[in-house]
Amino acid sequence: MNRLKYIYLSVPLFVLLSCGSLLTGILGTGWMLAAAITPLILITWGVVWMRLYSTGGVRPEFAILTVLPHSVYYLVKASGSRILHEAAWQNAYALVWIAFAVVYIMSLRPRHKEDTPRPVAKDQIFLMMCILTIIYSGYTFLSFAAELFNS
Repeated sequence: MNRLKYIYLSVPLFVLLSCGSLLTGILGTGWMLAAAITPLILITWGVVWMRLYSTGGVRPEFAILTVLPHSVYYLVKASGSRILHEAAWQNAYALVWIAFAVVYIMSLRPRHKEDTPRPVAKDQIFLMMCILTIIYSGYTFLSFAAELFNS
């Protein structure tokens, strides 16, 4: 999968996954949320897995790290667990978000045969998506954490 197609598929999927409080407000925290979120998480994981598999830069098994923080949020929200009120689990959740950002940034490198090979320092798409990924992961982590830690 070339990089442009990957960006066009993955960005809307991650934006939908980051609408946590909106989705839980509309669908509740029961079976309707699970029915809507599970296919969305699986499709997002599949898109990232296909990109990692086709580029060969990072092992495709690491694609799970891109949907893990979202999955943890929805699981904790649906179960009503208070596990993220402990400092160790809060640190682990922050590390999962850092792993998300690293794997997603690594998946954006132009390594596919259809991508135009450029040095990373001169690749404007890569640099822009790195900045947007860091902003997205930081903002989504803070919004998810504020909702989970204060409930």
